[in-house]
Amino acid sequence: MKHTRLLTCAVAGAIALAVPAGVLAAEFPSRGIEFVAGYTPGGGHDIMLRTMQKIIQEEKIIAVPIMVVNKPGGAGAVSLGYLNGHKGDGHFLMASTSSFITTPLTSNIGLNYKNYTPIARLGIDPELLLVNANSPLKSLKDIAASAKVLNVGGTGKGGIEQIVTIQFAKALGKKLNYIPFQSDGEVVTALLSNQVDFIVSNPGSAGDFITTKQFTALGITTEKRAQTLPDVPTFKEQGYDITLSLFRGVVAAGDIGPAEKKYLADMMKKLSDSPAWKTTYLEKNRVEPAFLGPDEYAAFLAKMNEVYRASMTELGIIK
Repeated sequence: MKHTRLLTCAVAGAIALAVPAGVLAAEFPSRGIEFVAGYTPGGGHDIMLRTMQKIIQEEKIIAVPIMVVNKPGGAGAVSLGYLNGHKGDGHFLMASTSSFITTPLTSNIGLNYKNYTPIARLGIDPELLLVNANSPLKSLKDIAASAKVLNVGGTGKGGIEQIVTIQFAKALGKKLNYIPFQSDGEVVTALLSNQVDFIVSNPGSAGDFITTKQFTALGITTEKRAQTLPDVPTFKEQGYDITLSLFRGVVAAGDIGPAEKKYLADMMKKLSDSPAWKTTYLEKNRVEPAFLGPDEYAAFLAKMNEVYRASMTELGIIK
């Protein structure tokens, strides 16, 4: 009997050594992965996730299928609630842009960025300070030297364009009159018709007007000059420490395991390194490459939360 037990143990040990550790443990992913878009089909979240889906599957970055699911409503609140309902499950990955921070700050949904697992930042949409090509304002120095209160156009109230305007006004030590418009189209029209002295907008909305030389970009909010607009000086190199940009990334549900987190982060890094991602998404949409892994993205989100909180409090949007 003793010899039988020893033999059984030896066989069991041999089998354990022969079988890969991933087979003995619960494998991940065990089914398809769901990409969650917080807005309707055709919007920014949807376009980014469907481009990701196409490249990941065509380049066989992972073996399991990927589905894009749209959960619009409440400026992203519906998708936040949906993802939170899958806490602990790494099979869900949600697009995270500025609303990932602003919606919890301005809405009583009982959730914030800390309820989720940061996976990766994939790019940024920098902000540009733009003047009409016929404007007498030819530099940030001209704006600083202007004796009148200048009118500034941007999209909406409390968004990144207004926050950049606030930061610039503080740096100048002077008042700027921010005028919110309903859409990017209205903002560029206002500058074309000289209804405002300058606008704060992103390359995706205003890039064509720069190319056709109808607008002149006097500053960009990147740390270093943008790859897509190398001739535009940064605010920073002109003496103004303004580096606020819209971000584009992905987060998973909260409380997922370290192996799941690593798998998803590795998948995003491979996507980010893909030439197809750079040409079909970043360059096509004038998004600057700015990859951050999970820990760096977590620190970035914490910083952004405080920037938006402080600015929205100053504007009276939140208390």
